[in-house]
Order: sequence, then structure tokens, then C-alpha cells
Amino acid sequence: MKVLLGSDFQINEHCYQIDTKQWTLPKVGVVYVVKSEKTFLIDAGTSQTNEKIMSTLEEFKISPESINTIIITHEHYDHGAGAAGLLKKMPNVFVSASEKTAEILRNPSEFFETTKRHYGDAAVLVSDYPPVNDVQVVEEGDKFDLGSGGSLEVVALPGHTPGGIGLFEPKTKTFFAGDAVCNYNEEFEFYMPPSFPELFDYENYLKSLDKMRGIDFEYLCMGHFGTQKQPKAKQIIRRTAEVAKEWKDTIVDVYGKTKSEEQVYNALIERYGDNEYIKSFPDFIRRSILGQLIRGYVLSLKL
Repeated sequence: MKVLLGSDFQINEHCYQIDTKQWTLPKVGVVYVVKSEKTFLIDAGTSQTNEKIMSTLEEFKISPESINTIIITHEHYDHGAGAAGLLKKMPNVFVSASEKTAEILRNPSEFFETTKRHYGDAAVLVSDYPPVNDVQVVEEGDKFDLGSGGSLEVVALPGHTPGGIGLFEPKTKTFFAGDAVCNYNEEFEFYMPPSFPELFDYENYLKSLDKMRGIDFEYLCMGHFGTQKQPKAKQIIRRTAEVAKEWKDTIVDVYGKTKSEEQVYNALIERYGDNEYIKSFPDFIRRSILGQLIRGYVLSLKL
């Protein structure tokens, strides 16, 4: 990969990675650009990351006027909430998403309040989610025309959320997975299942991981912590499935006995808490994030 700006990369001939600096932290939030005759932005970050996205586009010499479409990979605020602000800065753009994601984009208020409620003491991290009225709906198998014979093919990836999609660019063999894989921090070799509550479906999540293993990609572009190349990319998907099952076993065992999210939290910290990445979080953020991921399993598995 050619490094242009810190954690902002030109991945290959057509694809770029932009670190949104969500929560002012490196690579916690990442969006992508696919540039050919037409230019697409994949995900929009939060309502607080518009300026970082715009400034990095300028560094890449990609004009706001050249962007045709913002494709939102799924429902969560850190991928869709930035769209309304970017629409004001990109005069020729329209927004595209799956039907279920489009429903949230058009009317995010109730879902957004539920999100803040789950964040609890860490709700200060959650930025506003302004609506987008006009959303083009796409589904499995649809293709966005990049020009010059190139395309982005839509792949349905439910599990992390019901409306999750991925996008495959076959010329460069680049796959944009949104949050359908996991939160993988390469520096600390830490895997965290994306099991946020209300929308997470454990069985569909595993099916989507299996589906991604069958795609012939060279680059895996994830919504948090960025891009990985083969062979590491497929290894990440395989290990992600193993970690998801480890979490399930722990949660089913401990919650089944105690009906206590706190006891499950303690069990996960005992197993994974020595990792420097998880230790680096302030306690109230660590408890909020892990508590939500536990709750996602509990709700999905109907424990």
C-alpha cells in the first residue's frame, strides 16, 4: 500500500482509506473512496467527522463535486449520521443504502435515542444523527457503475445489523465490509465481536462471515481500524468466527447461571482483559462498550 497521510491511504489503483478520527482516536472510524470515471464514498462517518473527511479528500485531490454517491453500509450512527452534513458539501451526490438502513436514515430519531440509552454513562460519545430524506434503496446483486467497465457489487451481510451490506470491486479485488466482520485492532491483535444490541443477530452474523470467506478478494476494508490484505484478511475472518463463538459460550454459561451482565463482564475481562488495547479505555467507556456487546448476545440468543 502507498501511504499518503498517516492512517489515510491509497489502497490500490481505485480505492482510498480515510481515517475519520472518530472520538479523536486513530482509525476508530474509517470510510472509503472508490475513484474511477465516477467516484463513490463508502460510509459517511458521524456528524462530527465531516470536516476530517473533506480535508482528506482535498489531500487526495478528489473534489467534492466529483463524488456521485455516498453508500451507507448499515444503520449505525457512526456510519450514517455524517451523510446529511456531507450532502451540503457535495452538490452532485445522492445517498444509497439497503431498505432497512434507508428506513433509519430517513427517520433516525427513535433508533438514535435507543442507541444513546444503551451507551449509558458514555452517551457523550454519540453525536447527532440528522435525517436524510432521499435515499436510493439497493439490494443483493445490484451494481453501481464506476465507468470504464468497473462496478461495485452489493452483497447482503445481515448479522451485525439487519440492513448490513458489503461492496465488492472486482477489478482490484477490494471488498468493503462495513462492520460485518468485527472490530479488529492489529496493533494489539484484539478481536471484538460487533454485537451491539437491538439489531445484532448471532446466527446471521456467522452466516455472513461464511459468505465473506467465499468471496475472492485481495483487500478487506473494514469500518473500524481499516484495511487488511491477503492472506491476513481471510485469517481475520476465520479468527473472528472463533472469537464470536468463544464470547457466545462464555455469555451463555455465565449469564445462564447468574442473569447478570456484570458477571459476564467480569468473566470477559478475566479472559481478555490483559490485552493492552482493552486496558487503554477509560473504565466508563470499557464498561459501556462491553456491556452493549454482551447485551447484544443476550437479546439475540433470547437468554
